Formats: sequence, structure tokens, C-alpha cells
Amino acid sequence: MKYVLLCLWLCGCAQGSVQAQTIRFEKDSLNQVLTKAKQQNKPVLVILKPPVGAADSPLSAKAPSRKTGLLAPAVVTTLDKEFFVKEVDFESAEAPALVARFQVVSYPTYLYFNPEGNLLYRSLGESTNEVRYLRDLQAFRQAEADPHTLGYYQREFKNGNRAPEFLRQYLLKRRTLGQWVEPDLLDTYAQQLPAKAFDRAEEVVFILEFGPVLDSRAYQLTHLNGPLIDSLYKNLPLPQRIRFNNLIINNTLAQAIATKNVRLAATGAAFARASWMSNYQRGAQAYAYKMVTFYRGVKDTANYLRQAVSYYDRYYMNISVDSARRRVLATMKGRQAAADTAQRQAADTYVVAVSTEGLPTTYTMALNNTAWSVYQTGTRRRTYLQPAVQWSRRTIELDPTAPYYDTLAHLLYRLQLYDEAMATQRQAIAHARAQKNAVAVYEKELVKMRNRLL
Repeated sequence: MKYVLLCLWLCGCAQGSVQAQTIRFEKDSLNQVLTKAKQQNKPVLVILKPPVGAADSPLSAKAPSRKTGLLAPAVVTTLDKEFFVKEVDFESAEAPALVARFQVVSYPTYLYFNPEGNLLYRSLGESTNEVRYLRDLQAFRQAEADPHTLGYYQREFKNGNRAPEFLRQYLLKRRTLGQWVEPDLLDTYAQQLPAKAFDRAEEVVFILEFGPVLDSRAYQLTHLNGPLIDSLYKNLPLPQRIRFNNLIINNTLAQAIATKNVRLAATGAAFARASWMSNYQRGAQAYAYKMVTFYRGVKDTANYLRQAVSYYDRYYMNISVDSARRRVLATMKGRQAAADTAQRQAADTYVVAVSTEGLPTTYTMALNNTAWSVYQTGTRRRTYLQPAVQWSRRTIELDPTAPYYDTLAHLLYRLQLYDEAMATQRQAIAHARAQKNAVAVYEKELVKMRNRLL
């Protein structure tokens, strides 16, 4: 079912009782809400809801239901009085543009806009404590009072302001708001600096923190002083070095997809491979995965399907079910340990953290998501559909959940195995009902299968 995404619920205790109220959500489109907000000089809160499939992931299904401080009387009253509030579902038509523009990788995400439509503040996750949301509202008011909004920096940049300190603050503002820094902006900043600036570790680190695209001017300038860059990669904390590399790889791939530049994609994939150093197998896997991601991103269906089948058959299906089960259990244990640590650090908060970047986070999710991608391409070639069916069957064998049955049902339908597809879809409904999750979406798909309307 769609994509099953990683959901990490960090559960804690509510600070006092929370009386549920209802927020008055806007029914108009987001563009209409933003237009109305400008006319009435009123800010807008956009809430990007978690995907439906998130509720069906094994870990979140076991998490207890919690009240949310978002519905506390003080929060609801303030939102209804001062804001237009628009809720955007992960699967709605409006979501992709928002996700791309504001680099949303976690759900729920809260985007606070001023009446002019400029993003001033953002936060993520849910809390049982209303104080968290009241603090968010206060932070938005402080950002609104600051004359140096993102809109200010954008106007200044458009008007030709290229002062290094201005550009530095512009970069920091974009990072604070979680927005992607375009390669041209980072290049512009780097080129305004004197050559000797790249002999200072703090300046090189500042640029690396933004993940300069490989072969860009910013990347080249940070590597002018070879001994310095070598020293940084030897002596900086490992998590920081990993973050540099991941940002460089991901931003390079994003730029390659945006420009449909296969050469740049291969360069980024080679960098990912090299980052594994002597672990040649993991390096080769990283290279292959980045190229699969590129071909999917540029909608090169032929290359995507060929490489996806090769990749997942080689790296996921060449192990026994028992080995795969051990891998899943190890991942779940690690995730639970992370949840326990976070719970101790923030006892009043539980967070839905849905990662949409990097390598897939679990064995079963990776297979399900790619099987669904194969279905989404519209292909009817058994060469691609049959491997996807095998991936999907493996996910069910390891973790029989509703979304995994739903994926298999759709693939079987595409193979014109209609009776088996409908029987499998009924399994999806049964598991969703047993886990006390929504079943309507699965029932609608069953009706479409029965009427041959998929």
C-alpha cells in the first residue's frame, strides 16, 4: 500500500490532562488559504499529516494511543483566533510540492507562514504536552517580529546584494528553516571569499555543512588546501564527517535529478562508494542504490526497472528467510533502543519521524516500497512484475501487515491473477482490522479489483 515509511514513536507521559477540542481546519486549497491570509493579514499554519501506511508499520502499531497537546484548549483557542490552519495529508495532491519546496522528511511537520506566505518557523513531531505547542507559537511570533525574514534575504539577493556576511546569514536562515540551499547560492557565497579564507578550518567546515554538490565551485574551493581538508576528515568527530558526506551525496544526487545529468549522478554514486573505503561490498551496494534512485527520480522507467530488479535480487533476495528475519529483528532492536533513549531525554514527547532520504531503513520496508514502485510504473512486463511479487511475498513472510498484503494484491492484479489478488486484498483488510487501523482505503481498492477498474 503506497510506501510504508519509518515511524518512530517516542512515547512519554502527558503533563496533566488534555481536553480534546477541535481545530477549525480550512477546507479550501492551500493556494486559496494563502490568498485569503494575505487579504486578511493573518498567518497560516500548515500541518503535514503522517502517511496512512505509517499507522500500519510494526513498531507504531504497538505504540499506545496518546493524547496530543495540539488539542489543548489554550492551543486550539489561539490557533482558531490568530491563524488559518490547513491540514495537508501526505497522500494529497498538494503534498508533493510542499515536501519538495520545504524539504520535508519527517511527519507531522508544522510550517508557520506569515500573511505574505513566507515561511518563518517550523517544527516536527507530536507532544502530549501543550507547552510544546505554546512555545512554537511564541517562537513564530518572535520570528515574525524579526525584520530579517527569509523574504528579506530573498529580496536582497534578487536586488544584487552579494556581501559575504549577508550571504552567510542568508545561508543560515535557509538552514534554520530546513530549506534546501541551491548550489548557485552556495557557489556565490564561496566565490565572494578571498582565497586565504579556504586556509581557515572554520570557513571550510561552514561550507561543508551545507553539502556542496560535487564538481561545484563551492566544493572545489573547499578542497584547495589539500592538507587542511585531509586534516579535517581525519580529526573531526566521525558523526560530523558522516554528515558532510551524506549531505554531499544527497545534494549531488538531487542536483543530478533536477538537471537529468547522468554523469553527475554517477559522480555522486562513486563518491558514495568511496565513502565506504575498504568495505567494497557496501561501497558497490551504495553506488548501485544511488543509480537506482537517480533513474527513478528522472522517470527513466526502462533503466529504473532493470537496475531495481538487479539491485534488490542481488542485495536483498540472495539471503535466506532466517537471515532476513535476523536482520529485521536487529533493526527493530536498534530502533527500540533509540526510542528508549529519546524517551528518557524528552519524557513528554512522542514523535513520528518518517525518513525519506538515504538507504531504506528496514529490509521489509525496502522490498515493499520498491515492489510498489514497480507497480506504479505501470509496467505489464512479467520480467519486472514477477520479481516484485517475490519481494512482496518475502515481506509478508517476515511481517504480515496490511500494507504489505495490499502491495502484493496490486501486483497480482497487474498480472491478471484477479481471484488471488482479491483474496490477498481481503487479507490486507483483515490485518488492518485486527490491528485496529483504518480499513476504508483497502476496501475501496478491493471494490476496484472486483470491478476491474485498477
